[in-house]
Amino acid sequence: MSILHINIMTRTQKSFDEKVKRLNSSSKKSTPKKSTSTKITIIQSRKKDLFPHMGIAHKFPYYFEPMPEIADKLNRAWFDQYFGEERMIAHIKKHKLKSHQYKAYVNYWWLKEQK
Repeated sequence: MSILHINIMTRTQKSFDEKVKRLNSSSKKSTPKKSTSTKITIIQSRKKDLFPHMGIAHKFPYYFEPMPEIADKLNRAWFDQYFGEERMIAHIKKHKLKSHQYKAYVNYWWLKEQK
């Protein structure tokens, strides 16, 4: 073997050993992140005045209300009975909202009818 070949091998081995050592060592430099709740909670509401769009043909039993801190960016919204829950969740995820920035409701009386 030539000297050049041995030199390359030792450099590669040394680099490999350093990387393995770095990966296996526990790093205490990273600070734990504050976990924010990403769980989307939909509250059942008996208040019929929150759901003015509960007509005969088209029903909108899901209601999204932005809190005052983001009310200037987002409007109130109602979602239909067919895919309303999925659309409301997609709306919340699209705008990357945290649980304290909105309230999500579903009509209690409509849920009771569905059962």
